[in-house]
Amino acid sequence: MKKRKIDPNLLIAIGVLIASFSALFVYIKQANIMSKQTDILLEQTKANAWPRLDVGLNIGFDRDDSPLFLNIEIHNKGTGPAIIEGVRVLYEDQHTIDWWDLFKKSKLPDSIDDGIANRDIYNSVVSANEEFYWAQLQEDRNLAAWVFERKDKINIEICYKSVFDDYWLLTKRLGGDTKIEKLETKASPIPKNQEFKR
Repeated sequence: MKKRKIDPNLLIAIGVLIASFSALFVYIKQANIMSKQTDILLEQTKANAWPRLDVGLNIGFDRDDSPLFLNIEIHNKGTGPAIIEGVRVLYEDQHTIDWWDLFKKSKLPDSIDDGIANRDIYNSVVSANEEFYWAQLQEDRNLAAWVFERKDKINIEICYKSVFDDYWLLTKRLGGDTKIEKLETKASPIPKNQEFKR
């Protein structure tokens, strides 16, 4: 029986084909690893620019435990700026357009001075570790006492985002706990006609 000779060119072609498939396999693996590393790096970068807003009360009391003044403060306890996209303040589940509308809906008596110092936070940016008074009720201690007595009826919602367009919704009952929820959407859930403007 005659032995068939294997063509050396065929052997070379098979070797090149195997080498090509091996290189392709290695390239796919490297691309997959690089993609995972990029995702990890992006998450680390996002963590370094993560905002976390908080709303609190700063209250001064006199000797008989009645409020002398009441300040509502905003504090960004996160590592990155908070871009405020929407604000809603509810009094007994009725939306209000500003502090004076809230006083009106709470039936503030005419005998109490409604003068306050306040800062507009709608469409503003709160830097990391920035803290400021959103509203200062210290002109008339009766106003501070009025709001303090009704703090459990006042609900605040603030929608804010990071520089990476991740959205959160802060919900705070003025006299209670703060809840922060990360949103799946890339927009504020607060209706435009219910925005609190001042």
